[in-house]
Amino acid sequence: MGRTEELEVRPADVAPDAPPGDGSAPRPSKPSTVWWLVAVVALVSAYAVWITSPRFDIETPSLVDDWAAITRSDDQLHEIVRGSNPEEQRFRPGWILWNYLQWHTFDAPYGLVGPNAWNVVRILVLVAGLTLLTALALPPPRTRLEAALHAAIAGLPAFLVVSAPKLAVDLTRFGPQEPLLVGAMALGGALLVLGARRVLDSRANQLVGGIALLACGSALWALGVYQKEVSLAVLPVVAVALFAGRARLSGWRELSTTRRIVLAAFAVLALLPLVHVAIESALIAARGDLVYDAEIDGGGSAWAGVQMLWDWAHEALPWAGRAVAVAAVALTALVLVIRRRIDLVAVGVLASAALAFLMAGQSGVLATRYYIPTYALFAVALAIALVRFPPVIQLAGVLLVVFAFMPPTEARNEVKRWATDERLDGDFVRAVAERVSAGCVVASAGLDVEPGQAFPVLMAIEGDATPPCPVGGTYFVLGPLEGWRALAGACADGELQKDLDNRDVADLYWCERLGSTPVRDPRFGLVEPSELIELRRLRPDLSA
Repeated sequence: MGRTEELEVRPADVAPDAPPGDGSAPRPSKPSTVWWLVAVVALVSAYAVWITSPRFDIETPSLVDDWAAITRSDDQLHEIVRGSNPEEQRFRPGWILWNYLQWHTFDAPYGLVGPNAWNVVRILVLVAGLTLLTALALPPPRTRLEAALHAAIAGLPAFLVVSAPKLAVDLTRFGPQEPLLVGAMALGGALLVLGARRVLDSRANQLVGGIALLACGSALWALGVYQKEVSLAVLPVVAVALFAGRARLSGWRELSTTRRIVLAAFAVLALLPLVHVAIESALIAARGDLVYDAEIDGGGSAWAGVQMLWDWAHEALPWAGRAVAVAAVALTALVLVIRRRIDLVAVGVLASAALAFLMAGQSGVLATRYYIPTYALFAVALAIALVRFPPVIQLAGVLLVVFAFMPPTEARNEVKRWATDERLDGDFVRAVAERVSAGCVVASAGLDVEPGQAFPVLMAIEGDATPPCPVGGTYFVLGPLEGWRALAGACADGELQKDLDNRDVADLYWCERLGSTPVRDPRFGLVEPSELIELRRLRPDLSA
């Protein structure tokens, strides 16, 4: 990346098939954007870490996703190594590998220093990947001012993703796949392009560096592609990138045998993950049942899911974020009208954004993280279109985007609210775990599915020795769903007292004395109170 031309693409007004420098005098060296890009990546990364920093005060894994990654990723990774897919309705080996790294290295799962460090790495990959990929899609700057402006424009997509409050929460959580999907594919793809350019350069001193870039790029690319099935939405971008780079690739025949073998080998390495994901996705779809109980029914459910995502966009994205998508399409169309030439790269990016949105709707479930790939791609298209205008308009566009997301505390405050709720959940889990480790009998009912599965796991992590439990009593963890009334009815009249509140997950009650008459439980039928307590007793289980 030390050479200026490695961060350049051919200007839009040069014919794609024209050999570089053909029929023209040697061009003076252009100003480099490298150090400007380094500064932008450092600034946006620091901003992103600051936004997500409230999570550093959380001391307990989450009731959502984290518990599953702790208990399942080890066995799932072993299945992947053996060549099988551990999930019937999904194919995401990259996500499983990342979960293993997060929760089985450093101090995890008993501490969160390791997971927090891995999350910072994920943020850096996202910011660097989006910035570098966008920079490669921009024309080379002609002046120092343009070099600075282009670097600022290249940093806009990453800035837009981390500044959207709801998406900032998704960057803060350990579970979502989308940040690493976008970041690893963007950074890996950019390194593959830079590596290919070095190998295509016939100078011998470029080959080793090119192979190193290709190797790093291939590994990151595979990690991103294997995060989840929506990675296949990158195909339009790959197609237009290959078309736009056909002038460089035309020098293939003049290369040495060694260089041709290197390029062919890494092209296969880049293609194989996409083919693999496509085959596994087709096999899952052929079985008919998809994730979250979605089904193949002639497209009806899939289209309904897309409509749900469309209608819910105002909840997931701020008005400025939604305006980004509109502006990307409008500016791309305006460039077409002004220049009378289609910007194929921008159109390819928009096509991938639309395809990612359609694929996200297949689950029929609403989640803010589903918007990250589409939103990031719209932001990249916006940057590509903006750079086609004069520098004054470019500067105005950058300032307009930045000020549209002011004050910068809005996203951080959203993360703070999420972190506060997580700390409350963690305090509640620790309170229950402490009572269990002290020998108390704790039974649960009415919990939602995921908290019900998470409690035994997190109790095994958080339980500490405490003073002995009061003799003769029982603790009840009562959630909001059906079943809590039966368990509460197992306590004698007037003997049930609330001990601890916890939002909408559950409340902790103390029962001084059990009742003497049978109670009807929706799951176990008519049972004695003591038997129901035993059936619904919470026990720490790290292998749950």
